[in-house]
Amino acid sequence: MTFSRWSNVLRRVTTAGPYVDERQSTIVLTLVVLAGIGAVGYADKSAASLSLAPLYFLPLALSALVHPLRLSLALSVLCVGLHNLLSPAGDTGVGHLVREAATLLGYFFVVVVVNQLGGQRKRLAELTVRQRDELAEEIRLAAEVQQNILPRSIPTVAGFEFAARMYPAKIVAGDYYGFLELADGEIGLVIADVSGKGVAAGLLMPCIEVALRMDAPRFPRTNDLLENFNDVVHQIACGDRFISLFYGKLSTRTRSVEYTNGGHNPPLVIRGGCDPIPLDKGGPVLGVLPGSVYESAKIDLYSGDVLVLFTDGVVEAQNPAGEEYSVKRLARIVSSNLQQNPGELVERIHASVIEFQGTSLLADDLTLVVLKIL
Repeated sequence: MTFSRWSNVLRRVTTAGPYVDERQSTIVLTLVVLAGIGAVGYADKSAASLSLAPLYFLPLALSALVHPLRLSLALSVLCVGLHNLLSPAGDTGVGHLVREAATLLGYFFVVVVVNQLGGQRKRLAELTVRQRDELAEEIRLAAEVQQNILPRSIPTVAGFEFAARMYPAKIVAGDYYGFLELADGEIGLVIADVSGKGVAAGLLMPCIEVALRMDAPRFPRTNDLLENFNDVVHQIACGDRFISLFYGKLSTRTRSVEYTNGGHNPPLVIRGGCDPIPLDKGGPVLGVLPGSVYESAKIDLYSGDVLVLFTDGVVEAQNPAGEEYSVKRLARIVSSNLQQNPGELVERIHASVIEFQGTSLLADDLTLVVLKIL
């Protein structure tokens, strides 16, 4: 065994943590027990008038944690024998035998009690591991269900190119994006972000999917849909959580987007030679204020335009100095890569965020939807 592996075993022994290699750890602990018994025996021999028999409790208790009960009981008998052999000669009468018997019974009691505690600790550790594995499996299944909720295909429409990708910060994400098929060849564009992260946030994602698919065809105007959805979210979340959501209806016939922004990061229309156009008309985040009023707006799109929908995991990503990625940096990346197709743009933006952060670990879910007008 290499020095580093021995060091790892010793570190785990001293911290009483779980052992990567149980056999190696048992060997180390056995050596510690034997060394402890030897040290007590040596001190017992050196003591002139003081009995050090109680000190054997320490190595025996350690032995009871890692060895079978029978072995620890045998070591108890050995410790009594060593004490008799090494301690200064004294009374050998009935009183001496009674004391030795009491000492042995004390050893047995400590060994049995510690052995039972060690067994209980092992059972609790096994239970903890089993529950952890079950929870991990449940989270994995939740993530799988969540991935199935997201669009499995990207719309294919002449004159338009789409791309979308969600990069979760944890196994289960709180972001959502979707494409809804509407009447007259219109396409609903949705991007949303549930407050918080992980499973708690991810549980609201199916609500977004179901409610939008059921209600979008019933509400011809985007603001009417969000006003209704706002009340639905408030009823479900009871005001404890909220959703920022952007909903736009793309008309492939007129090449325009009618939209309502419910407190979400304003998507950007990037047009060559012009400043980015934020799509910010709408109202507050969903689920906080029932009865909120939302407004809608419309924007015409032209050949070469790129519409970028994103969550705050993009623009609020921070570098080691605490500086945020920012909307300005996002717009600059898109403007300098307008010749790329939407799929390439998504990858380029993601790579730019990772490079900016200096790490591939995300602090928040990162979701992008890109539409390019041909």
